[in-house]
Amino acid sequence: MTTPIYSAKNSDPQKSLYVVPAETPEKKRLAAQYLFKRALYGWNSPIPPVIDVSHLTNVLDVAAGTCIWTFDFASLHGVSERLSEGAEDRIHLYACDIETKVLPEKSLTDPLHLTTFQHDVTMPFPKYLHGKFDLVHISFLLMCLTKDGWKQALRHCNDVLKLGGMIMIDEADPVLYAHPSSLPPDDGAGHDLKRALTAAGWIGQANRICVGMSIANDFLIDISFRLPELLRLAGFDVQYSVRKVFPNGPPCRSILSGPIAAEYEEFTVTNFMFICKYLAAALLAQGKLYSPDGTLVATEEAKEKILVDVTNGLRQEGGVTIASCYVARKV
Repeated sequence: MTTPIYSAKNSDPQKSLYVVPAETPEKKRLAAQYLFKRALYGWNSPIPPVIDVSHLTNVLDVAAGTCIWTFDFASLHGVSERLSEGAEDRIHLYACDIETKVLPEKSLTDPLHLTTFQHDVTMPFPKYLHGKFDLVHISFLLMCLTKDGWKQALRHCNDVLKLGGMIMIDEADPVLYAHPSSLPPDDGAGHDLKRALTAAGWIGQANRICVGMSIANDFLIDISFRLPELLRLAGFDVQYSVRKVFPNGPPCRSILSGPIAAEYEEFTVTNFMFICKYLAAALLAQGKLYSPDGTLVATEEAKEKILVDVTNGLRQEGGVTIASCYVARKV
């Protein structure tokens, strides 16, 4: 469901900022998650048609993780042939993340002349990068940033973009629903968190983990609903937007088409539960894991029962969340 979770406001240089270990299985999961997102949006490209690669010279992937998006972007016609040092109208690729250990090895980045560096997007970028980029990409920072954190991140991305440069953001909201008909309307005010947290059965238990973690850290939850205004306040004009129902488990059969539906039905269950396992453990350790009726979950055994219930519910019934993508121009 989400990328590894970190909290910039609780940064400790001696401690990893990632709840999920940044090891090989996690890198494979993130790659599979990226391919699922492409399938969900129905894109045959890492960028929507509103972005014209012929106008790009410098591209930055923020919170890049494994750089899977950058590698995909680098394979595009109109990009791949412009990456070498002697290329006419060369494209320069950059990627940053809050921790360098999730970034790919030089054996993978060097052939693309990809420059990677460590950076927390809630902090200002170095002055020499200001006004440098034609495109900035951000993906899946849900359960990572507070509302103020998002404001800072967008402001700092604006700083490094050229006038007229574009920012592309694809995100998801960490609130699970039983059926697409239960989702709040696109023009609604956002999610009813009380209803989500007190939902009966495994749906409520799942939200007590994902939404509960967001509340505990004051992370922005209504990302799909708040991004347009946040982008406007940061000096952007939205050029493109799309919202999708993000299926987990059996809803893949009706939302996705073709043979990929069966493939992603199981992946979305294991992906969601992979994250839930780490979130539930963190909440239990903090004394902040609750059941839908508000009872504190205080034992390892009770936590494990919740995880089993959510896994069975996802596998047998499934659930949905909201995914969205925005492309905005610096004005």
